[in-house]
Amino acid sequence: MDIELEVRNIRNQLQKFALPIIRLKPRPQNAENIWSSKFGGKPYWPKNMSYPETESGNKLILIAQLNFEELPQLEGFPHTGILQFFIANNQYYGMDIDRSVEEIISSHDGYQVIYHPVIDNNQSHLTQDLPQAEPENYLPLSREHRLIATLDREIPSPEDFRYEKYVGDPFEHGDELGHFLYDNLSSEGSKVGGYAHFTQEDPRIYGRYDDWVLLFQMDSEYLSDVDITWGDLGVCNFFIEKDALRNRDFSRVWYNWDCY
Repeated sequence: MDIELEVRNIRNQLQKFALPIIRLKPRPQNAENIWSSKFGGKPYWPKNMSYPETESGNKLILIAQLNFEELPQLEGFPHTGILQFFIANNQYYGMDIDRSVEEIISSHDGYQVIYHPVIDNNQSHLTQDLPQAEPENYLPLSREHRLIATLDREIPSPEDFRYEKYVGDPFEHGDELGHFLYDNLSSEGSKVGGYAHFTQEDPRIYGRYDDWVLLFQMDSEYLSDVDITWGDLGVCNFFIEKDALRNRDFSRVWYNWDCY
C-alpha cells in the first residue's frame, strides 16, 4: 500500500467537510490593553457585574479572553463583544471529574464562560483589582500572553467523533495507515471553531452530543518563550450546542481537558 497516496486521497475526500477557524498563536508579551484578546492576564470586567466565583466563594481565573472586534470575522461566531473563559485554581483546573456531563453542563462550579456583547472602553468603569494567573497557581499558564490571530480552514482529524461518518474507520485498511493518519491529520493548536484535538478520545462519543461543536480550544505550548501546559502536554476544549452559539447563549458550555 502506498501510504502517502492513500492519505492524499483521504485528504481530498475530507476537503468537503473543512471548517473555517481562527488560529490563535500566543506570544510572551502582555496584550495592548485590558479588553484585548489574550491568554491569562487581568480580565476586562465592568464594575456593575458580579465576578464569577466557585460555590465556596473562590474567584475564578481568566485563562482566555477573545475580543471579536479585534479578531478576523468567523462565520457563525460573534463579530462584536468579548468572550471570556474562566476556570478554578485547583489541581483539576476546575474540571469536575465526579459528576456526569449533563450535571456539569447544567450547573458548573469550576468554570464559567462569559459574553459581553458591548465593550465599555472607559477604564473608570472597569474593575482593576482582579486575580490573574501566576506561577504559584494550579493553572496551565502563569502569565499573560498576547495573541496573533489568523483565518484558516481545517479538515477533520481522526480524533473527532465525526471522522468515521465522513471517511470511515482510520484503521480500516491497517494499523500502519491508521497511525499515519493520526500523526498527519491533526487538529492541534489553539483556535476558535473547527475540529477538536484530544490526547485521549472525543468525549462526545458517549452520548447524544452530535449538535455540540467546538467553541474554543486552548492547546499546550512548550516553546522556549511560551509555556502553557495542560497537565502532561494536554489540551482544553470548550463545546457549545449549535443553536446556543447561533443565539449567543453561552450559559451552557461544556468544558473538557485531557492529557497524556
